[in-house]
Amino acid sequence: MSLSSLQRRIRTALGSHRKPAQAISAVLRRWPDTLAGRTLTLLIGMTLVMLVGSALLLHDERRDRFEERNLFYLLDQVTTLVLLLNDADRAGRDGIIASFARLGDTISLTDRPAVGGSRPWRYGLEHMIQHKLRAALGIENREFVRVALELDARKKVAPIPPDLAEADAKRLHQDIRTADVTGIAVSARLRDGGWVNIRTARLEEPPPWAGKTLQLLAMLLAVVIAAGLLLTRRMARPMARLADASNRLGLGQAQAQLAEEGPREIRQTIHAFNRMQERLERHIRDRSYMLAAVSHDLRTPITTLRLRAEYIDDVEMRDKTLATLAEMEAVLSAALSFARDEAADERSRPTDLGALVQSLVDDHADLGGAVSYEGPHRSIFHCRPIALKRALNNLIDNALKYANTAGVQLLEERGSRTILIEDDGPGIPEADLERVFEPFFRLETSRSSETGGTGLGLSVARTIVHAHGGTLLLANMPSGGLRAVVRLPE
Repeated sequence: MSLSSLQRRIRTALGSHRKPAQAISAVLRRWPDTLAGRTLTLLIGMTLVMLVGSALLLHDERRDRFEERNLFYLLDQVTTLVLLLNDADRAGRDGIIASFARLGDTISLTDRPAVGGSRPWRYGLEHMIQHKLRAALGIENREFVRVALELDARKKVAPIPPDLAEADAKRLHQDIRTADVTGIAVSARLRDGGWVNIRTARLEEPPPWAGKTLQLLAMLLAVVIAAGLLLTRRMARPMARLADASNRLGLGQAQAQLAEEGPREIRQTIHAFNRMQERLERHIRDRSYMLAAVSHDLRTPITTLRLRAEYIDDVEMRDKTLATLAEMEAVLSAALSFARDEAADERSRPTDLGALVQSLVDDHADLGGAVSYEGPHRSIFHCRPIALKRALNNLIDNALKYANTAGVQLLEERGSRTILIEDDGPGIPEADLERVFEPFFRLETSRSSETGGTGLGLSVARTIVHAHGGTLLLANMPSGGLRAVVRLPE
């Protein structure tokens, strides 16, 4: 086989399975997304399969019972009638036949059988009825008991070919049941040589379904659904609380230890989460203590050096030394502030975000900055206001430092808030839009001739925004200038 023909066969096989795969994918897309929903769907689906299977088995069982009852009535009627007629004289036989005749039955006494003789084949149901009648009447000769079925034309039972062997005919129509029959004719020979011919059409069919059974199954399904709802909600509630606690932990919100409840796997997960939360809080607390000590230890020698620099006689050298020490102190303060992340100790609370942004804009305007605000005057939002104010202040400072004007816009969206800070400056090269968030990275010549800053303002701003679960992105505007986009989720 050539490689090209093999490839064609593979493509053909894959194409033939494409539609089933698409159907499976469509079903999976409709699969519930929650643990409770999937568990409940699986429980209801398995229960429905069990109930449908049980209903089908029950229906078959009821049909078999009705079939047995039909045959019992027929055999009992024919056997009793033949035995009574054998013992009665001709005058009494008419009364016996009259007492046995019912609506749908035909009984007659003749010298010849109404049912034909031997055939090369018989239905399995005919053979069974004949065998049971001969055994009940004590008749050994097969020709003295004859049975013929009248089949329902609507059932579309195919006739057996005349030349078909009897064994093959029995196998072909072994599934013939009384439900497929409209009438049964029996001819039995009496002791005096006469024949009694009986035809009955009183064959009862089982009802399609039992009403009480369906009601019971429906009640059972309702109980399963109700129990499944309670079970899945109880099982999924600890996981929902764990997800909410994880989200609050990521946002720095205060929270107590979670109750360890639910299945064993969920209890183990909650226990691990509680231990992790304890370790994180201890780590942050220890780091804050260590950084406070480092800050104190470094600020003391810098202050000592500044005092000693005051005694330098050379004015130019003294000024340069003091400037260097001031720069060292500024870098130290910025680095410690960035590493300490003061926002971590602040707890979230409902805050008027509109008033917060407006106050920042007004403060910069009072200092001579050309900055404007656009947005709602009141917008309640759950956040850490001091930390968020610091991040937005860094962004507005950055915009006014490298541009003439800046505009701040607050947008209220469903489930989030978006703050846009736009300026008319030279922007940032596309390759550096992400690098400017790196600590101590500065664009000294691309946006201003003055270096200024320590290169930590944007890093601190993004750290605070990320601590709120939000995002901070920078983008150059087509008309010129830089746009900072802060998105904060609820």
